[in-house]
This record gives sequence, C-alpha cells and structure tokens, in this order.
Amino acid sequence: MSSPSPRYRLSVCPHDTAKNIAAWFLINTYLQKRLGLSMRFEPSDNFHAEREQVLAGGYQLVYANPFSALQYVQQRGFTPVARPVGVFDETLLVTREGMTLEPGRALKVATATDKLIVHFLGLTLLDGLGIRMGDCEFVSVGTHQKAAQAVLDGRCDAGFVFNETWQGLSGSTRAGLAVAAQTRSRQASHCFCVGPELAERADEIRDLLCAMCTDPAGQRVLEDLRFTGFEPMPADAVATLQALVQQSA
Repeated sequence: MSSPSPRYRLSVCPHDTAKNIAAWFLINTYLQKRLGLSMRFEPSDNFHAEREQVLAGGYQLVYANPFSALQYVQQRGFTPVARPVGVFDETLLVTREGMTLEPGRALKVATATDKLIVHFLGLTLLDGLGIRMGDCEFVSVGTHQKAAQAVLDGRCDAGFVFNETWQGLSGSTRAGLAVAAQTRSRQASHCFCVGPELAERADEIRDLLCAMCTDPAGQRVLEDLRFTGFEPMPADAVATLQALVQQSA
C-alpha cells in the first residue's frame, strides 16, 4: 500500500488577503492542480501572527511582504521565486494638510509597524528631509489605514503610508492630508517564496507562476488578483532588501 502524498501549506500576507481573499483561494487551487499536490491555505488577518506562524515551521509556500520574505530567507531557508509585474512597495510620508515638517522639531510619526519594509522606506524619507530619527517618536498603530487616520485626527504629526493603501483611501480622507515626500525606489515587492521542502520544485513553481498570463485559467486568476502577471525575482533582491534594512536601522 502506497503512503499518502505529503500535504503542503500556503501562507499569504494579510494585507493581500484583506483586499481579495477569494482570489487567493483560487490561486491555491490553481497551483494544486498544476503542480499535482495537496496544499492547504488558511488566511490570517494579523501581520505579526502570520509571520510567526511561518517562522515556526510547517509552511512550504508563502506570498510574503518584503520584510517577511527577508526573515523567511534568513531564518527558514526560503527561496524567493516570483513577484507581480510592475508592483512595488513604496512609502508616502503624510502630514495634515497645511502642515510643514521642520528639521530639529520633535515629531510623532505613525507607522503600521516597524516590522514592515514600508517603515524602513519611510525612514529614508525622513533622512532625505533632514529629520533625525532621534527627534522622532514612532507610534505603531497596527495598519497603514490607521497610520493615515492618526495623522488626520491630529494624534500624530506625520505618518508612513503604504502606496497601495494611499490609492485606496477615500477622496475626503486624502483631502485632509498632504504628501510631504514619497519613495520611488522600486527596491521592494511582495513575492512568492518556496520553502526547503519544495526546493527541488522551485524552478518549476517559478515557471508556472510566470506562465500564468499565457494560460486562460491562469489569466482568470490573475484578473481576480488584479495582477497582469508574475516575473522572476532578481538574483540580487534579497541583498537589496538586506542593505535597505541595515542602512535604516
């Protein structure tokens, strides 16, 4: 009697499942069928909890935000294989409309968490404006939306907001805020990473993801995800992220 085939697990960054959870169930089904394996997907709604679950082990495929991907590579031996075409993580430094950020003045800065690349990109914006980290009190508020709201409510002087979150804010919310600076680095992106248990199939998984745009069934899933396609991760992607985090630490 043959032993049952191993069952794998997929984890997805909560930011992405919050936008369109059904599409991630669809891509999980698509990957299972094309790869001929069984893979369970259980969404999480908390950045920290999701990251700790993956770091604790038991996940073989992840779609991760840049900072989490770096942790998975360094601590669990994951390999980044593919990212969405033309989709990059950038940060906007926002203030209340009419407010000016002045170097040397003490500032309260809202951030979703200091464990996301959006925070580290935000630190480069402060540096570019001549604002020292020592003059800032960083307030972790849990989500990018709450960071914007903390500024709008006057609880913080400035906030780091994810570019995708900014685009999704209502017109009335954005009207009460001003963009003091924003990154256009194209250094960071969410990506699929393959764990050691699937390492022998990493190239196959990369090729499958990157070919979805040429497969009618894959195209439908991409449309649901609102991606045009996936592309291979650059060989220097991890080193670039590592340098960004170390530079801003």
